[in-house]
Amino acid sequence: MPAGLVIHGSPIEGRGVFATRHFKVGEPVHWMDGERVSLIGCGWRIATRRLRFDDPLQIGPVSFIALDTFSVSINSSCDPTTGLRGRNELFAIREIEPGAEITFDYSMTVLPSVFNRHWRMPCRCGAATCRGAIGNLDSVPPGRLADYAALGAIQDYMRPALMARLAGRTDVRAA
Repeated sequence: MPAGLVIHGSPIEGRGVFATRHFKVGEPVHWMDGERVSLIGCGWRIATRRLRFDDPLQIGPVSFIALDTFSVSINSSCDPTTGLRGRNELFAIREIEPGAEITFDYSMTVLPSVFNRHWRMPCRCGAATCRGAIGNLDSVPPGRLADYAALGAIQDYMRPALMARLAGRTDVRAA
């Protein structure tokens, strides 16, 4: 288990990851890890029920990480404590005190494509700003996208799509 983190019961989704120490803004919290798989490999694992549709972390237009048990235990929130930068680095986007749940906005990891245009899963984060559903990048309000961009909470492969969307362009689909 990564230093400073523990898994236990969560009000969001059964179990979650919680801080056991203080994390400063900008500090790395966890590197999302697991086996790197292609789009085809990811699809095959989902089709054969070796991977749940909602669990892979997209790290490129056709690249994913089949997350390990610890990483997949981190819940989504519309008001998260962490964001993703680089390829898979989870970092504090606000001060995180011991006992706080480690969360990130799953919608910020899914570049819009023909495969996920209508994909949604319920969000049970309980935040005052909860959108009620997790979807792809298109499901995040423009103001919140700007906030994430200002914080640097955007994966490298998502940056061009996010910048296009913030500029008012609609061509933010995956290649």
